Amino acid sequence: MFLHVDLDAFFASVEQLDFPQYRGKPVIVGGDPDSRRSIVSTCSYEARKFGVHSAMSAAQAKLLCPDGIFLRVRMSRYHEKSKEVMSIFDEFSPDVQQMSIDEAFIDLTGTERLFGPPEKTAVRLKDEVKKRTGLTVSVGLASNKYVAKVASGISKPDGFCYVKSGGEAEFMQSLPLEKLWGAGPKTLSRLRDSGFFSIREIANVSEEALQKVFGNSGGTFLFNASHGLAAETFNTETKNHSISAEHTYPYDLTDPYIIETALMQLCEEVRYRTETEGFYSKTVHLKIRYGDFSTTGIQKTFQSDVDTFDFLFKAVKELFYSKWHQGYGIRLLGVCMQNCSKTPDTQGELFDFGSDNLRKLEKTIISHNSKKNVPKIQKARLLPQALPKTDE
Repeated sequence: MFLHVDLDAFFASVEQLDFPQYRGKPVIVGGDPDSRRSIVSTCSYEARKFGVHSAMSAAQAKLLCPDGIFLRVRMSRYHEKSKEVMSIFDEFSPDVQQMSIDEAFIDLTGTERLFGPPEKTAVRLKDEVKKRTGLTVSVGLASNKYVAKVASGISKPDGFCYVKSGGEAEFMQSLPLEKLWGAGPKTLSRLRDSGFFSIREIANVSEEALQKVFGNSGGTFLFNASHGLAAETFNTETKNHSISAEHTYPYDLTDPYIIETALMQLCEEVRYRTETEGFYSKTVHLKIRYGDFSTTGIQKTFQSDVDTFDFLFKAVKELFYSKWHQGYGIRLLGVCMQNCSKTPDTQGELFDFGSDNLRKLEKTIISHNSKKNVPKIQKARLLPQALPKTDE
């Protein structure tokens, strides 16, 4: 059985945990709402009631929620809390697949002798996270990752949904069309235009017929998802060999500035983990999923370790622009450092050009920010509004 664990409104929840005066109020984490170039990273459930969501411009969020509390991103603090939570997951299974800073899959196969039935393990894990970190998680338990992912979002926040083996198809077909995870607003609109108003209606159509309307990738996805099958191929990250982060966005991303901001945040997650976990890698992999469910990937192996944020972000942007079909909406982005090793490249570069000093600076900042009760240092370029502007 697979457990999908999702930290509820993670960035905003950390802010409400650290600053009790924000609890119960609409907290919006991201950039300056007075700058039209700033975007929302995440927001509390109180803010979501007003229609605010991630990847929305901060200016639009302010229009929807004028009394919202806008806070700057404190990525080092979020990583600190994420690390606490992931360490708890490691106590329940040797197979934890961290998908991003705020979600993970946990394979509970073979853990019954230690912790009992998987459903009891899920409840115990939720209680441990709350007790030891002050944060809540929503979890879904199912025989495959896709259904577990959908189940974890059924009763957020602080929810738990268990789909028993054999009940995957009925579970999916009992849900409204909007719960079809991975299908964005445009796809939902196309489904309704094609006469589909429920997941059960999709399941009543053959895969071939769906492919004729939605393309090969889209048709196969819809068929598998509506039957409770493994509709999504999640990164098969092995803890000792690769470190990755990916995110599915609530709306298709088309603006280059917002896309670069999303890539920046993924790079920052991956770079922080490679540094704090002591890994080195020369291979960068980028994953792109478009609004029509088609997925593509591209990677590059460099002569030396990709061991600074600047190096990683530049590499990812180059990979992205070499692969992106401009104008196509993007539903998911993923960044991965592959073939990780605990041993750094000893050859080094013939000419340094100051990169060694940059590496030392980043390590110092990460080491400092990992300490408790100290003012956090944030590189200006890591803030969404600090990215280079694109042409109007």
